[in-house]
Amino acid sequence: MDQQQFSLSYGGENYAGDYFPEDYYELYDDELENENQFYQPNLNSENHSEPSFWSNLTFHQLCTQCVVPAIWSTGNLLGTTLILCIFFRLFIVICNKINIVPEAVLHTVCAICGVLPLIIFHEDGDLYQTLLQIVLFPMFCYIVSIICILTLKQHSSIVFSIIILFTLFYRECFTNDSKWQKTKSAHMLMSMKAMAILFDIQSNKLYKFPSVPQYTGYLMCAGTVYLGPFLTFQEYLNAFSPSVYWNKIKICRLIWKIIISLLCFVLSICVVDWLFSQYLLANHKSNSIINIFLTMYKQALEFRTGHYFVAYASTVFATVCGYHREDNSEILVTHPLIMEWPRSLLHVVIHWNAPMHHWLKKYIFEEVLKYGNKNKKHRNRTIAVGTTYLVSSLLHGLERRLSAVLLSLAAYTYVEHQMRRKLATRYPNNFFYYNKNKYTHHGSKKYSSGLNQGNWFFRSINIMFTILNIIHLAYLGSLIDMSVGNSYSTTYQESFAPWSRVSYFSHFVMLFMFFISIIL
Repeated sequence: MDQQQFSLSYGGENYAGDYFPEDYYELYDDELENENQFYQPNLNSENHSEPSFWSNLTFHQLCTQCVVPAIWSTGNLLGTTLILCIFFRLFIVICNKINIVPEAVLHTVCAICGVLPLIIFHEDGDLYQTLLQIVLFPMFCYIVSIICILTLKQHSSIVFSIIILFTLFYRECFTNDSKWQKTKSAHMLMSMKAMAILFDIQSNKLYKFPSVPQYTGYLMCAGTVYLGPFLTFQEYLNAFSPSVYWNKIKICRLIWKIIISLLCFVLSICVVDWLFSQYLLANHKSNSIINIFLTMYKQALEFRTGHYFVAYASTVFATVCGYHREDNSEILVTHPLIMEWPRSLLHVVIHWNAPMHHWLKKYIFEEVLKYGNKNKKHRNRTIAVGTTYLVSSLLHGLERRLSAVLLSLAAYTYVEHQMRRKLATRYPNNFFYYNKNKYTHHGSKKYSSGLNQGNWFFRSINIMFTILNIIHLAYLGSLIDMSVGNSYSTTYQESFAPWSRVSYFSHFVMLFMFFISIIL
């Protein structure tokens, strides 16, 4: 990459269907920058197709100067977190055997194991202030929750959510604090959990408000404070039950996920940029359509592989700690194959970050629908979708580029959905868009495109949609290029340079598809 700093999703995904969590592994990146003395990024380059530092290296030099330091530094950080997760799991197993340790102690140990990685790898010097920011936030959420429940009752969850979102927005916009940038992903995850508790209390899915140890342990639970994923309160409590079973297959799957996670990190940091730069160096026509697309695709692929690193690492930590669903299945975060071959943008929205998608759908989208007019379902869904993407942006402080990507993706998904739904209605025997089948993750839906295998015309249409989605994702992902810097400290032209360079062509394609969907 042009700069070893990332803005990565679970956001959201971050994704980026619905979540792009920023600074998800800035903690890991700092270690790598300290070890790699050869890296000197050119932040003033206006030509995004200009070869980077890695492109001048041979494969052997790339391995010794980038791949090995990346694996070493990241392996140390991941290994330490993994050891803490194993310790927490063993502690719970032993306590379940002897059955004399108070429940409050179990939740306290869980919170300590969650915060320890931030303490061990803290580098700013002012550890006390950083700890205060992390530890005091659950207390703040707990007190505000109790006040909202006692005073508002019926609308307590909505008022509480507005207060928390405003707090995150204020910290992002009006505090120029490096410590906040280091810990804001943890605050975002804790905010989501705190809001989920109040919504579950209001819907009677939780019959009583958690105790202080339970609440603190849930918000700062081991293995998920910094990287995620989002857990429901019941999934958190499942870690304390004796029903967590281990076997050779499960251990092998965890080892395989660790390998994939490290591979994705190396791809994002070193290999993707090096591979694409080899072609860009050989082809000097930097303004050709192919080169422009490859540059955009390279930047988007670096972002996506960085997200896969976070997703697989967080899945491993959550599984080792014992968090699981009611059917004892592991918590899956993302599906890279679906993302890299997107048959539909709905697949991107759902599978970019499954737990985050569940949170946004259950606690934002469906809650907004409850307040709509039953006779105006289309308008209600439009408002609910807009509110969902607004909340996702607010969770990230309404960062300019991220908000633009989320808003664009919402429009793209809506237009594609309308167009393909109308095609499926007009040609029901040859072309169908999706089936709603029960999806194992959080009771969501599985959208699967398909068509008559014998009709090559409609098969070609489906493939064209997939190729168009790849182009759209390359276009959207190219904006998340951290060499431009944070959009609060840059001008509009600098923030949106990747899009303006190609004259916003993807948005015009979306408008063209919108008019076609109206005609259909």
